[in-house]
Amino acid sequence: MRTLAQIPHPLMRITVSSWNDKYQLRFELDRFEQVFKIGHEEVSGLEEIQAMGAALAESALLRFVNMRDAHQNLNRSSK
Repeated sequence: MRTLAQIPHPLMRITVSSWNDKYQLRFELDRFEQVFKIGHEEVSGLEEIQAMGAALAESALLRFVNMRDAHQNLNRSSK
């Protein structure tokens, strides 16, 4: 796997990698992560993947909030 770019974001780490003829768009926040895999043939190149990452950032952040809530609720119910 080869890291191609970092997309700036104030809260998350967003990394673009290439592996096995796919781009991996990885969003990370605390202990949570989301990865989108997009085939090289599906996009015109790195600039398009970076634009997709910027466009997906808000919805990924909202998913992280939901993931954190679910994790906290699970911990509360198991006590």
